[in-house]
Amino acid sequence: MKILGIDLGTSNTYIYLSRLSGDGEFATEDPPEPVVAPKIADAAGSVATVVMYEDDRPFLIGNLAESEFYANIEARPLRRLESQFKPEIASADPAAMRAMTDFLAMLKKSLPEDIFEGEVAIYVGMPSLSREDYKLNLNACFLKAGWPSPSFARESDAALVSCLQSGIIEIDDLSQKCLILDFGGGTCDYTTIENTEILQNGGDLLYGGRLFDDLFFQVFCQRDPEFARDVPASPYEWFVHWIECKEQKEAFSDHFYGKDAPKTTKSRERDAKSWTLRAVWYDASGNKRESYARDYSLTDFIKDAENYLPTEQASRILAPYRDRGGVSAVARDMLEGRRVGLIAWLKTILENISPKNALRKIILTGGSSRWFFVRDTMKELFPNAVCLHSVRGYEDIAYGLALYPMLMESRERTKKLIDEKLPEFSRKVVNIAVKLADQKTDEITRLCADRIVEADVMPTLDAASRESMSIEEIEKRCAENIKNDGQLLKIADEIGAGLREEAQKELDFALRKWLRDNGVLLVPNFRFPADAIGMDFSENVGIKISRLDALNIMRLTITKILPALTATAAAGAILHSGEAISTIVGGSLAFGATWALAKTAPSFLEKRKLPKFFLNEKTRQKIAEKNRYYLETGLRDSLKEGRAKMAAEIERRLKTSLEDMLTKLSVLNQVKVG
Repeated sequence: MKILGIDLGTSNTYIYLSRLSGDGEFATEDPPEPVVAPKIADAAGSVATVVMYEDDRPFLIGNLAESEFYANIEARPLRRLESQFKPEIASADPAAMRAMTDFLAMLKKSLPEDIFEGEVAIYVGMPSLSREDYKLNLNACFLKAGWPSPSFARESDAALVSCLQSGIIEIDDLSQKCLILDFGGGTCDYTTIENTEILQNGGDLLYGGRLFDDLFFQVFCQRDPEFARDVPASPYEWFVHWIECKEQKEAFSDHFYGKDAPKTTKSRERDAKSWTLRAVWYDASGNKRESYARDYSLTDFIKDAENYLPTEQASRILAPYRDRGGVSAVARDMLEGRRVGLIAWLKTILENISPKNALRKIILTGGSSRWFFVRDTMKELFPNAVCLHSVRGYEDIAYGLALYPMLMESRERTKKLIDEKLPEFSRKVVNIAVKLADQKTDEITRLCADRIVEADVMPTLDAASRESMSIEEIEKRCAENIKNDGQLLKIADEIGAGLREEAQKELDFALRKWLRDNGVLLVPNFRFPADAIGMDFSENVGIKISRLDALNIMRLTITKILPALTATAAAGAILHSGEAISTIVGGSLAFGATWALAKTAPSFLEKRKLPKFFLNEKTRQKIAEKNRYYLETGLRDSLKEGRAKMAAEIERRLKTSLEDMLTKLSVLNQVKVG
C-alpha cells in the first residue's frame, strides 16, 4: 500500500510518498520520499499552486505555468493566471473550486504513472481551525479531479509528526506548551499546542518568503543598471526574479547564520561583514548572463527590508488580494502602495500569542524560518522558550502526512506495550544499568588502588625507611594521606560521568529497539534518567571512598605481609645495605622473635619501629604490591555492599521513567485524522 502525503499550500504544493509492505508493516528502511512531478516542479519537488488558463481552458499548472505566463507577453491577452485560491475553498467560491479542481486534475496527470498502481491512501493537510465545510469542499475537488477520497489531518499535527520522527520534539514536549511556526514561501502560520491540542493559531496570508525574493530582485536592479534595464519584462524575468533571487536570498542568509557563518558574537562585527550576490541566467540566444550586487551587508539588508515596496511583477501576483477581506493591516498597506517593514511584520503577526512566558519550545519550520530575524524575534517575544529549527523546512507537513498511518499504528501498539510488556522490559534495562555500574565499580577499584599505593602508601614507606617509624605511625600517616587525597573523589566523579554517558546511550538504544521490535516505529526522543542513575552511583562510591582511611591497610601488613618478607628482607639487606651484617642478622632474629609474639597479639607490633634494613626498596615495593591487592579486594567489597541498594534505586527510577514516557506517548491518541 502507498501513502501519499500532500501539503496543498497556498503558494506551493509538496507531495511525499511512503510504503507499507505486503504484511501491513511499514518498510522502515525506506523513509518517506518526495514525489517530483516532471516539468511542473523544481528539483526538490515543490509545485507552485497555480493554474494558467488559455481561452478559459486549463493549460498549465505549477512552476511551468508561472514561467510561461510571465515570459510569453504576446499570448497574455488570451491567458489568465489563477493563484492564491486555497483560502476561498472554505466559502465554496465557484472560481476557487474550479481552479482547485483543475489544479488537482493536472497535478494527478503530471505525477509518475506508477504512483497510483495498487492501493493508495491520500492524506491532505488542512489549517488547524478550518471549518468542517472547508474539508467537505476540498474533498469534492479531489473527487471531481479523479483522486481517491482523501483523509484530512491538521497541518500542525503533520508538522508535529515530522518533528517527532526527526527527534526535534522530545517526549516531554508533548505535555508542554509549544509553538510551531510555519514560515513558508507564500504564507506565515503559527499554532500553539499542549498535549497536541490546539490552543491558538494565526498568521498572515501574504507574509512569506517570496516578498524577500522580490526584495533581492530590487537589490540587483538598484546596484546593476544593465540588469534594471534588461531583465524586468524580459522572457527570463520570471526565472531570475523567483528562482535565482530565491537562491541568492538563501545563500545570503546561510552565509551569515548558517553552518559557515562568521564565528563572532559581536553584532557590530557580524553586521559589518558583506556578501556578493550573483545571479546567473541565459538569454533567448543561449548566452550566459550574470549580475552582481557586491558588498551587500546585513545592515544594507535590514535597511531595505524595513522599507519594502513590491515591484510591479510582485504586485501582479498579490493583486487578487486587493478586493478580498481578511487581509491584515500591514498587508493592506503594502497592497495600497505604502512601504512596510518586513522584519517588523513578523513581530506584528506573533504579538497576539498569549501567554508568552508559558511557551517552552518553539519549532521553526518552512524554509523562510531560517532568516536570522525569525530566531531573534522569538527570543525577544518568548524568552523562556527553547527555539529550534526543523530539519526539513518546507517539506515538514507533507512528510508528516505520509507518516500518519504509522502514527495511528504506533499509538495503538504503544498502549498495548504499556498494558502487557512494561515489567519485562523494565527488568531488562535495569540489568543493563546494573551491569554498567559493576563495570565502573571495577574500574574505580583498580584506579583508586593504584592511586593509593603510588601517592599515599609508597611515600609513607619511603619516609619510614629514613626515619625508622613504627607501624602505628605508618598506618596513621597512610590514613591521613588517603583522607586528604582529593584525586580519589575526582576519579570517582570522572568515572561516574562516564557511566551516565554510557548508560544514556545503552538505555536509549535498548528503548528504541524494544519499541521498534514491537511495531512502534514513530518514536520521539526520550532520555532515560541517566543523570540520576549516575548520581546514585557517584553518591554510593563517594561515601565508600570517604571512609577508605578506615580500611586499616597496615593491619594486613602486620598479620600476613611482614612474616613472609622478614627472611628475604634480611637477605636483601646483607647484599645491599651499608649496615653491619651482625646488626642486620641480630635485628632480624630479634624482629623474628618479636613477630612470633605478634602472631597471637598483633597489636604488640604497632608500637614497635620497623628496622631500617627491613624497609629497603625491594621490600617496600613488595609491601606496596601486597597492599594493592588488599586494597582492590577491600574497596571492591566495600563498594559492592551498596550494590543491592543502588540496583533497587535504578530499577525504581527506570520503571517510573518508562511508565511516564509511555503514558506521554499515549497522548498521540489525541492526534486525529478525519
